[in-house]
Amino acid sequence: MKFETLVKNFGDRPLFELQEVLAISEDAPKSLKNQLSVWTQKSKLSRLKRGVYLLSEPYRREVPSVYYTSNVLLRPSYVSLQTALQFHGMIPEAVGVVQAVTPKHGREWETDELGTFVYRSLKQTRFWGYEQYSTGRGERPQQDFLMARPEKCLLDLFYLSKGEWTESRLRQMRFQNLGRIDPEALRADAERFGSPKVTTAVKRLLAEELEQMR
Repeated sequence: MKFETLVKNFGDRPLFELQEVLAISEDAPKSLKNQLSVWTQKSKLSRLKRGVYLLSEPYRREVPSVYYTSNVLLRPSYVSLQTALQFHGMIPEAVGVVQAVTPKHGREWETDELGTFVYRSLKQTRFWGYEQYSTGRGERPQQDFLMARPEKCLLDLFYLSKGEWTESRLRQMRFQNLGRIDPEALRADAERFGSPKVTTAVKRLLAEELEQMR
């Protein structure tokens, strides 16, 4: 395969996987893998993980969403925790890494071009509460991704963070735009989650929010 063929097929969706290249190539798998390695060494590609590649500039026409990239690097997973809170406008601080949860073992990836991706582990029975979102850049590939709903990213945060969620700790988070939260949905999700720690944190958060409204 020629590099021009690769760019023609994947230039508008710079993140691609080995199986996709194999599907359009007549080359033997071993030969194609070697060619991808050569292009990587020549900095025409970046290998994000085994079998997942990113076209380098100037060959790509768009950078994939880091949230979409997070979904691809570890399947199944969805973006959550502080990253999702920032996306939903519920905390004021910028988050330096992309945080996600998975029913698999937690792990971390560091990439030169797209930053760091951190995955926390949740039991399969708690792996729910996410939806498909988009960066809003039109119908471009690789801009849609799975992310926790506003209620669920709070539950994931309460559960996966060490220590008790006291009233003081909740205030220190400087939550904002909590009007996006459906209190009844949050209570129902907390009950489904089945963690006393999470249930207590939700009760305190809602009580704190009501107090501020008075």
